[in-house]
Amino acid sequence: WLQLGPYLSFDSCESVLLFLNMHRPRGICLALRPLQSPLHKHLLQRPWLVGTTASVPLQGLSALQHRSFGTTDGPFRHIKPNEIRPKFVNSKKHYNEVLIMADIRKLLETAQEVLSQPSREFPKPFWEVLAKRCIQSMHLLKPMELAIISRTFDVHNVELKPRYDVYHPIAEQARCSKHFPGLAVLVLAEVLPRKLDAEKADLNGLLKMLGRQAADVMWELSVSHAVRVLEALTVAGIRDAPLCSRVARKLAAQLEVRGAVRLEDLAAAASAFAGQDHRDLPLLLSIADATAVLCEEALSSDDAAKASRRVLDALEQLGVDDVPQHLRGVAARAAEAAIAAAAMGRCEKLQAAEDTSTDASASFSLEDLPSGGSRPGATR
Repeated sequence: WLQLGPYLSFDSCESVLLFLNMHRPRGICLALRPLQSPLHKHLLQRPWLVGTTASVPLQGLSALQHRSFGTTDGPFRHIKPNEIRPKFVNSKKHYNEVLIMADIRKLLETAQEVLSQPSREFPKPFWEVLAKRCIQSMHLLKPMELAIISRTFDVHNVELKPRYDVYHPIAEQARCSKHFPGLAVLVLAEVLPRKLDAEKADLNGLLKMLGRQAADVMWELSVSHAVRVLEALTVAGIRDAPLCSRVARKLAAQLEVRGAVRLEDLAAAASAFAGQDHRDLPLLLSIADATAVLCEEALSSDDAAKASRRVLDALEQLGVDDVPQHLRGVAARAAEAAIAAAAMGRCEKLQAAEDTSTDASASFSLEDLPSGGSRPGATR
């Protein structure tokens, strides 16, 4: 307050001095020096200050003037002179931007950035810190966020110590979650069966729950995604009749539109229905007809032969007797075309190898041989 005296108004100085004299130590009276400010003459004429400056020594004033402060905080910090920074600035420490103390937003941003670079190799300490922080924050993650984290570690095929295993905490959190989006069901159904140990985790119970969630959000899944979820359940040995009926109705609606379903999706759907023992004869015949049409359009490709063969095997497994002859004929022609294409490819490789050896022999000359004095037996 002594340093702020020249900058205060008349009323402010009067109020400050009144307050300090009311709380002064015994025998000491605080007052302003006569020549410090033009306002002092008016202040000294006040009734409560008359006779104080002459009768009482200014010990408290001198003591406060020579007092040193050990901190920069105080009422005068906004005008404190500083050559480097003219004003007092509070340093902002964003601890949530550091990965080891990251919040949910930072974890998801990091996971999406890593997921967008599947060919880049990240150091092992980075994965350990990311896994440790994800495990600590697992109880705060939603189903879609669980899917993002699991897909991030799956794409890069990270191998860490058991204490950094993120798949078991993801499975435990998924069991406690509700209202799964369609994409979250797809990712978790594909990743967790490959990464979890069936003996340590209740994998069947988790997949059954994901199957029920997929049936509830079938409108969010495409035909290919729904078939992939059904394939994941089939591989795990789980039979889900309600999910099969939902997928069958969705596929039947898509088959009415030409070109809406791809050839590989038809083959995968037929194999999944066969694995689930779902015998829907009208739908299976529609799949066979659509497969025959698409195989004729791409008869020379290897995919046509594989897809037609998978559909025929699925029909035979389900005991369908009335297999369309058109599909059988297309499958036979596609197999012959695939064999011919493979033979042609082998011939081209052999021809390329012969051309390479011919060029090498044509460029050979006697100058390439070592001289007779270079080593013993060179003339031989």
